[in-house]
Amino acid sequence: MYTVALIVLLGLVSQWVVSTLTDIIPLNKIPFIGRDNILYALAAIGIVWLTDTSVLGTFGIESTVAWVDVVGSGLAVATASVLVDSVANYLNK
Repeated sequence: MYTVALIVLLGLVSQWVVSTLTDIIPLNKIPFIGRDNILYALAAIGIVWLTDTSVLGTFGIESTVAWVDVVGSGLAVATASVLVDSVANYLNK
């Protein structure tokens, strides 16, 4: 239960970082990086790296290389947060 709360919290922080960055800097003019999903995944990976959390490790998925755990956990946070947002939007219809 705490892992799911951590994933949602990190996802909310990632979304806030992306929205703040796109308000200040016009990143949407950059062809590849300007897409919202790419920015969101990069922000989630960065926040997982800064907080030194291992979302995959809590589910028993261990890695011998540190960057695989950081990138995998960041992508798991980004994916889970997009899923929660999609379900919430679907239920509001």
